Amino acid sequence: MRKTFATTKNVTRFLAGMAAIEEPIKGRVGMGLVFGEPGTGKTEMCQRYAADNGYPYIRATDIMSRRSLLSVIVGELGEAPTFRSDDLFNQAVDILIDRPQTIIVDEIDYLCRGGMVEVLRDINDITNSPVVLVGMHMVDKKLKRFRHLWDRFSAVVRFHTFDLEDISGLAEQICEVAISPEGIRFIHERGFGKFRRTMVWFSRAERLAKSNGLDLVELEHLHACRNGGAR
Repeated sequence: MRKTFATTKNVTRFLAGMAAIEEPIKGRVGMGLVFGEPGTGKTEMCQRYAADNGYPYIRATDIMSRRSLLSVIVGELGEAPTFRSDDLFNQAVDILIDRPQTIIVDEIDYLCRGGMVEVLRDINDITNSPVVLVGMHMVDKKLKRFRHLWDRFSAVVRFHTFDLEDISGLAEQICEVAISPEGIRFIHERGFGKFRRTMVWFSRAERLAKSNGLDLVELEHLHACRNGGAR
C-alpha cells in the first residue's frame, strides 16, 4: 500500500475540530473531545496529528493515578518528572506556560473517575493550552456528568465507521491495485466499515493482483481469497 495518510470524512471532521479547539476565542483556547466506535481510526489519526505537530500524545491506562498521569505528561513534554504530585502539576503548568502546545490524551474512559479529568481541565484553565480527550463511543455520556468540563469543549468530533464512499476513496488513495465497484462493496461489507479490517482486505487485494498478474481485482477474486482460493 502507498505510504500516504488518506483523507476520509472522519479525518476532515477531526481537522476541522482541531482548528476550532486551537483557535482562541477572546484570548482563550478550549478543550476537545474525539470519540467513536473502536476500529474507526481515532488513535491512528491522533498519533499522526501529534507526531506531525510535535505535540505530546498520552495513552491512559486503567491503573493510572493522578501522579502517574502527570508524570507521563511531563515526560512527553520533554522533562524529567519530579516525584510529588503537586510538584508534577506545577512542573507541567510551567512547561506549558513557557511552551504552549496541544496535549492529546487517548483512552480517556479510564480517567472518568477520582478527579482525573479535572486535572486536565485545570491544566487547560491555567496554561491556556488546548487539551484533547479521546475515547470510546459512550464516553460522551460519561463526561456529560462533569458539566464544568463539558462546557469547555470547543469541538466534539465523533468518528463513524467507514461508508461505501470512504472505502472507495481509501482504495484510490492508498491501494496499489484497482478494485472494482463490486469488490469495494464486498470489502465494505466484510470489513464492517472498520479501519483495520479494511486494511486487511486491501492487503489481500494487492497480494492477489501481484500473484495472479491482475490489473483489476474483481469481486470473484476476493471471494476466492475468502474461501481459501487464489492468493
